[in-house]
Amino acid sequence: MDRLSHALDEALLSDLECPVCREYMVPPINLCTNGHNICSKCRQKVQCCPTCRAEFSSIRNVALESIARRLKYPCANRQTGCLDLFSIEHIAEHQAVCAYGPIECPLNKVNVGCPWKGFKSDLKEHAKAAHPRYFSERSTFFSYMLQDEAALLFCFGEVFLSYKRIRDGRFYCVVQLIGPSSQASKYKCEFKLHVVDEIEEICKTFTVRSYLEDFETSFNSGKCLRLDALVVRHFVVQNVLNLTVTLSTVQRRASITQPKNSTGVLKPGKYM
Repeated sequence: MDRLSHALDEALLSDLECPVCREYMVPPINLCTNGHNICSKCRQKVQCCPTCRAEFSSIRNVALESIARRLKYPCANRQTGCLDLFSIEHIAEHQAVCAYGPIECPLNKVNVGCPWKGFKSDLKEHAKAAHPRYFSERSTFFSYMLQDEAALLFCFGEVFLSYKRIRDGRFYCVVQLIGPSSQASKYKCEFKLHVVDEIEEICKTFTVRSYLEDFETSFNSGKCLRLDALVVRHFVVQNVLNLTVTLSTVQRRASITQPKNSTGVLKPGKYM
């Protein structure tokens, strides 16, 4: 049955191939007056139908769009080795950070201005050579400056971008995984502000965010470190900030199944 389903998907995907870019179309799918399809990106680049030279219609191929939403799409980087399949809702998110496709240096997100573009597998070597001040292979990162700061952390076989910012009297710090949100949720980050040899400390733990999310969205989500700058200054001693960021994997708690007797009724006693 799986083999038949896969063959059917392959046949339907062939109908979804754009005649211009040869990539699989996703909604909205445009039509010409003779009923030929074209993807929305290519529709903006050509004046007439590439198949029959007819004018484009304002009508969309709603039937084909409905089919597209039920299919699993292969990654655009399939020619370089990615064999994963994704629904229409998740294919774009995956392709933006696919290990088999080229990505920009993540530090461009913090305005470093690096021209490098390559595969994720080569990012560690690039960062170590070109950005040693931002590079770390540890899961724990120490921040000593009360100013904007970034770091690339290579641990757990993944790449993380840590970013700290102070704006309008607010202190923000977030860790993002160079990957989709589904993968980012497997990790958590602990932010700890403390004063050496004193009792006071602030410790908060959040799930790691995805690199595909812009910083403003992360900061406004409330799911990252966000404090009043005056509070943070309490943890600055002789112009040195004591902030420790620790990454770890999320340990999922196994559900506990209560034992039953032969009648299917919960046993009384310590479980009740």
